[in-house]
Amino acid sequence: MALIAMSGCTEGNVTPSAGSAETSAPATTAPPSLTPTAAGLDAATKTACTAAEKDITSALKEIAETEKIGPPAGHLAVSAQYSAGAASLYVHAFTDNDQVNDAVEGVATAMTGLADIWAEAPEKVPSTTDLTTAQKILTTACAAGQGL
Repeated sequence: MALIAMSGCTEGNVTPSAGSAETSAPATTAPPSLTPTAAGLDAATKTACTAAEKDITSALKEIAETEKIGPPAGHLAVSAQYSAGAASLYVHAFTDNDQVNDAVEGVATAMTGLADIWAEAPEKVPSTTDLTTAQKILTTACAAGQGL
């Protein structure tokens, strides 16, 4: 509410009193940017990026193990691991950074797509190109603003 009240004062609708300091009010009341800035990502987004990376690494390790089972049971096990990996990522898709949220969702979506393919018992191992691309986008989003 204070932001709304103050924004009306800074747009020329109200003349400030002689003793007010108009120049400092807008800078201190501006909402934080939703995208990475030169100052870096906020702490919650950094935490989400770290957790998402751990979840991806863990899921891929589990997936590699279940691929060794072989068909037909292995197909369902791999599908389940991709689904579990995607589900764990959605926990981290709710930060103040839309770019990171979208990137986490992209990885989860790619994992869900692979889960669906594996559930259908493919004759050959499906391509993970979409997952790899989504991971690169997430890495870039998490590195933005951190000087990396």
